[in-house]
Amino acid sequence: MPIRITSAINGFRRAGVAHTTAPTTYPDQFFTEQQLAQLEAEPRLVVEHISADEITDPVIDSQGTVEPDSVPGTVDTTTDTTSTDEVGEGVNLLQPLIDVIASLDPQDEALWNKDRTPKAANFPAGTSAEDRANAWEMFKAGIDNQEQDA
Repeated sequence: MPIRITSAINGFRRAGVAHTTAPTTYPDQFFTEQQLAQLEAEPRLVVEHISADEITDPVIDSQGTVEPDSVPGTVDTTTDTTSTDEVGEGVNLLQPLIDVIASLDPQDEALWNKDRTPKAANFPAGTSAEDRANAWEMFKAGIDNQEQDA
């Protein structure tokens, strides 16, 4: 049975895929049972098991690309935070911001807000609040995954 995944955070990665805030459908057997369990347990994702006649959004094929003619009309890619590098691999455009967060000294109070989020001054000029928030969520999710793996 196909699954439809919608992310609360555009570009949020789980099970080797950068998920978008736009619903995306994956065919049977796209994810392993372990990956599917991981996706279903992730609170930042909505995972729906759907029938083939319920498909109204892009369908991703086994190579991770949109199947031709899977959606009537056009596919909106304006909100995607991933890009394709020269070898065709998905690149998370928030990764530089996540790297900034990772480089911050957690003991240096001057770098952190009272709620323990990184101060805006740590990021490159012109970084939007939305990008900072998304990078922070992705950074925390990465820490959560590392702690679970340990």
